[in-house]
Amino acid sequence: MQIPEAIVVKLFGREKKGTSEGKAQKLYEAGMALYNTQDDPGAFEEAAKDFRIAADAGHVESQFMLGECNRHSIMYDRSWEEAAKYYRMAAESGHILAQFRMGQLYEEGSGVPQSRSKAGEWYLKAAEKELLEAQYAYAVLCEEGDCDGDAEFWYKKAAENGHELAAKALERVIKK
Repeated sequence: MQIPEAIVVKLFGREKKGTSEGKAQKLYEAGMALYNTQDDPGAFEEAAKDFRIAADAGHVESQFMLGECNRHSIMYDRSWEEAAKYYRMAAESGHILAQFRMGQLYEEGSGVPQSRSKAGEWYLKAAEKELLEAQYAYAVLCEEGDCDGDAEFWYKKAAENGHELAAKALERVIKK
């Protein structure tokens, strides 16, 4: 006799093996559809609910999007701590944009203690994966002495990828 999935969830607080990933993906997709709805003011909150369920099940994109929901707080009170919590979950799983966001949070001291060195660590992870804004942000911190990295190298890398501010900063650094 097979036990119905709803009973397994109710009794054990989890879904049967093999079903949670599919459900999390569907919740993420539903959340994205709601998140991108401009006309319905309640849609953003509903999207956040879908993202939370999927994020807590380990869905990395949902973790990132829940961080975004908390960061942007369009329809509910901003929680920098919640943003940091979910960005960190996604970032530790290798999500590039979440790594960049963690750098921003540490640089600003939003939801985490301010630490330019930790910001640099997160920016570097995303920069190494070719995220343009992370390359520039890391170069800035290096130039300001908050990281051990080579500012010129990272400005050059970002400039080669089309970042205009990095190109201007590279000219300035080379002239020194």
